[in-house]
Amino acid sequence: MKDIIKDLIKKSLKKIDKHKNISIEDIEVSLCKDNKFGDFSSNIAMKFSHVYNSSPRDLAKKILENISDNKNILKVEIAGPGFINFFIVKVSQFEVIEKILKEQNLFGKNNLGLNQKVLIEFVSANPTGPLHVGHGRGAAFGDCLSSLLQENGYDVTKEYYVNDAGKQIDILTLSVLQRYHELIDSNSKFEYENLYKGDYIWDIAAEIHRNLSDTYMIEDFENYKSISIDDYILNVKNNLSEKKFKEVKDTSVKFILDDIKKTLKLSGINFDSWFLESSLIDNGDLKDIIKYLHENNNTYEKDNALWFKSQELGDEKDRVLVKENKDHTYLSTDIAYHKNKISRNFNRVINIWGADHHGYVSRINGAFNIFAKGKSQLIVLLVQFANLYRGKSKVSMSTRSGDFVTLEELLKEVGKDATRFFYLARKSDQHMDFDIELAKSNDSNNPVYYIQYAHARICSIFRLLKENGNEFHYNKKFLEFLSEEEELNIVKKLSFYPEVIKKSAEKHEPHLLTNYMRELAQEIHSYYNKFQILVDDDNLRNARLALIEASKHVLVNSSKIIGINMPDKM
Repeated sequence: MKDIIKDLIKKSLKKIDKHKNISIEDIEVSLCKDNKFGDFSSNIAMKFSHVYNSSPRDLAKKILENISDNKNILKVEIAGPGFINFFIVKVSQFEVIEKILKEQNLFGKNNLGLNQKVLIEFVSANPTGPLHVGHGRGAAFGDCLSSLLQENGYDVTKEYYVNDAGKQIDILTLSVLQRYHELIDSNSKFEYENLYKGDYIWDIAAEIHRNLSDTYMIEDFENYKSISIDDYILNVKNNLSEKKFKEVKDTSVKFILDDIKKTLKLSGINFDSWFLESSLIDNGDLKDIIKYLHENNNTYEKDNALWFKSQELGDEKDRVLVKENKDHTYLSTDIAYHKNKISRNFNRVINIWGADHHGYVSRINGAFNIFAKGKSQLIVLLVQFANLYRGKSKVSMSTRSGDFVTLEELLKEVGKDATRFFYLARKSDQHMDFDIELAKSNDSNNPVYYIQYAHARICSIFRLLKENGNEFHYNKKFLEFLSEEEELNIVKKLSFYPEVIKKSAEKHEPHLLTNYMRELAQEIHSYYNKFQILVDDDNLRNARLALIEASKHVLVNSSKIIGINMPDKM
């Protein structure tokens, strides 16, 4: 119906002035939330009045004078400063039910992103510890956004960037080695300032000790501690050997990555690609990128370090690529990684980062554009970490201290469905507090329970239908019996769904879909509580069954995008 209205408006504008060409993509038509203003509304007159040298209301009048009659439209009115409101013939309103019952799981899908390749990188937490509840929000957001883009026809690849090189991984290795030496000799005493302290460090050390005994033992290891963490790492590498240090490092990273993958699986998240930072060093990409930037006047040397001219690209100051000791910085490998993304011919590259990376955006975007040259677009979406509360006490999430609640613990306590939905229920760049008690509750205050219960209620009606010896027979002529306000509200809400799918993807805002699901569930519950569905009248019964069957399909389709289950019984 929206496409029909857009076409009528475009043809009317052509009659007004054939020399002006307004694209149909620029004509906005939206559903009216209040029935008294009609079924659909357009702001076309206000949007383009300046093009026609007219006031919005005068242009709206001209559009109405030139608009063609259509059997689906009952009447057209002008409201306010120039809105054009369309009232639809009642039978036409029910076309959405016909469409849903015909398309079923395909309803809501579109080809907006046809032939467009998108790489979406998310989570990418350093493999220095388990995923905690702060990481969970970005994980749910990235996975849901990927599904939304796929629903809109995009060819999506989900990728996890593994930071398995650099100082933090060396610190992880050192942390494991200290625990390992304590297992060998209980009299060994170490300080753990600036090291990782979680129980998982013990687990890694125990696995190494169990499988390889004292292979990595260093005599008088406790004496190698230095004032500088860099010197401490260097001392250990020199005395243990680079080869053995790397073996402990690789074992530690693999242990943590396996745990991360297990947690993501519990979350219902699967990645298409796991990209290792170390591969950029091993295959020479990092060296080539630094050479390219230097040869193209994007770098300079100062204080025996190599600097990137990021200030010229919008950053607040220039940044170091290679330090005085010749170690690379995270920025250098990140630039090489984004060059690799470009080389894989993605039309759009989406990075989902924590909000604490805000200052990092301009330098990466600037570097990206050096290599993309307009052939690929980089979009960085920032996600605020979620705060977890137990009662009124905020729970710590410090990975280094080891005092945090893991995402796995949260998933096992409140379940995958509640965890994912709660993470997605607010706009991603807004702070959120995760109410763990609410997420576990089985009442209407819990939005996940409320939505799932709506689906279960619909399923129970069809079970009762069967138990009564009846069957559902669909005939679109029966839909004319749907006349109650609650029924028409559901029809209108179902009509919104394709637009919500488009907007959620275009704006990168999955919370628009979770809000929609809550509103649809509310309409269904209100209807269920007020009216009997399985009435004696065959025509009315089948009309109402068609309505709730269509609602069921939309609930199921949206739940798959969000990543939650829709139980038949509760």
